[in-house]
Amino acid sequence: MRLFRPATVLLAPAAAGALALAAAVPAAASQSEIARAASWHTSFQVAGPNGPAFTAVTATSGSSAWAFDASGGAAPAAFRFNGSRWTRHAFPAGRGDFVTSASASSASNVWAFTFHGLVLRFNGTSWAKVKKFSKPIGSGLAISSTDVWVFGSPGTGTWHFNGHGWTRSLTGKGLEGASALSASSIWGFGGTDVAHWNGKAWTKTSVARLLPKNTQLSHSFVAGIYAASARSVYASASGGRQDEGGPLVVLHFNGLRWSRVAEDTSVGGPAAVIPDGRGGLWIPVDTGVPPSGSMLHFFRGHIANVPLPFSPAHIALFGAAIVKHTTAALTVGFTRKSFGARTTTAVILRFAA
Repeated sequence: MRLFRPATVLLAPAAAGALALAAAVPAAASQSEIARAASWHTSFQVAGPNGPAFTAVTATSGSSAWAFDASGGAAPAAFRFNGSRWTRHAFPAGRGDFVTSASASSASNVWAFTFHGLVLRFNGTSWAKVKKFSKPIGSGLAISSTDVWVFGSPGTGTWHFNGHGWTRSLTGKGLEGASALSASSIWGFGGTDVAHWNGKAWTKTSVARLLPKNTQLSHSFVAGIYAASARSVYASASGGRQDEGGPLVVLHFNGLRWSRVAEDTSVGGPAAVIPDGRGGLWIPVDTGVPPSGSMLHFFRGHIANVPLPFSPAHIALFGAAIVKHTTAALTVGFTRKSFGARTTTAVILRFAA
């Protein structure tokens, strides 16, 4: 199903109002306490022909989230969460396309980016096309309605929208995704590099020495990034083993240098990396082809596999999002009855008590 590896982007700024998705977990909770106090549950499903799957998700509050469904040759669909239920909304993408990434700075500034190169924006009332690139878009980052980044395939490159027009960033060439602290402090990744935007240019740093060693059949890469503060930035990476992916490693920047802080040799490639709202990270992972999904939880240097409502063989995960400063997490993908099943069910999972 995953024709294009979605780049991981942290999307969800803080928002006031009811946090219907938030989990009531003690602030000082340990890894085991988090697992006991709350769990991942099915929030919404869409069944149908042509292999439906949710491919991207973003959230700005417990009463405002968006998820995007793709189904074979049909046009992708957009579903909005209002705090109690998911509702389908008109979405102007074409047949055979799918949303690779979504990002929002508020409930009235939501952006979606597609494999066919479309950039679309929801203004609080309706969706509209903003731009069409000729090549696939891997991910996008919306800091405001006048500050948006697009990260694409090698042919697309890295582009910035300032509210009036689009400018290609030469210093951002090769980047696949990013996480913003502010408009002038953004952390990105691509290949075996991490990069920092200071408001004027991207500066890249190689972290290849911290990644699993390449072999004839495996090539390591950074898969996602999350910037918590100027002195705390996390990146997920994979050894890129043939067929199954992995091993997975977690890197950390302390304001001075990057280091490897955790490794899990038993899993595949990370599909996203987001905070858990309690000082840890959620990392949805896919292993093998066809993919089997699992959810990892990183906390204080340790990685644990957290139960999902479906076994790994019956689920694949493509993205995740969280409402900043809460534990309101979402992850999306599809479920199936077996590896050989001809049909799938698009699924949204949420983390809640």
